Amino acid sequence: MIGYLEGRVVFSDGKKLILQTSSGVGYEVNFAYFATVGESSEIFIHHHISENDQSLWGFKNIEDKKMFELLKSVNKVGSSKAYPLVTQVGVSNLISAIVFEQKDVLTQAQGIGKKMAEQIILSLKDKVEKFQSFKAQDIAKASPESNSEALIDKGIFQETMQALESLGYKDKNLAGLVNRQYTEEVKTSEELIKLVLREL
Repeated sequence: MIGYLEGRVVFSDGKKLILQTSSGVGYEVNFAYFATVGESSEIFIHHHISENDQSLWGFKNIEDKKMFELLKSVNKVGSSKAYPLVTQVGVSNLISAIVFEQKDVLTQAQGIGKKMAEQIILSLKDKVEKFQSFKAQDIAKASPESNSEALIDKGIFQETMQALESLGYKDKNLAGLVNRQYTEEVKTSEELIKLVLREL
């Protein structure tokens, strides 16, 4: 099984990537990001093998790969549905959406309807909390500016998200912004809402 590749990019179109390794072999990988042709790159790989097909799915880091594999454990969520969830929604937003049962965040990914979003939440809610510790920096890695180590209060987080959504803010990166504004000094959802609104 292939789990990691390193080599030179010879083709990239934001959907597929061909990576030539030092052995001279070029591997075609499903890769939802643009890479610069001619530059060296390293990619974490999920090697999917079925009776009729083999395919490689590429990720920028090991956390994305692990989340992809966790999503594939859900009934009827194959590679083609799990991949957009990871690459379009992002691991941080996926974790918070599953924990707080935010179906609308999951349905932003291509091919994910409400019923499937509900199935993912039901199947992974307990598992996803173990997947990653519930820290602000882990839930919201949407920005490198996030340096907070504060353990987020789930009640405050959920109240803040609900209040902001009621005000019309429903961007998929909202969870990341909320987490970045959270510190140990924040004691109420009202305080956190004010901090977030300053950034919106």
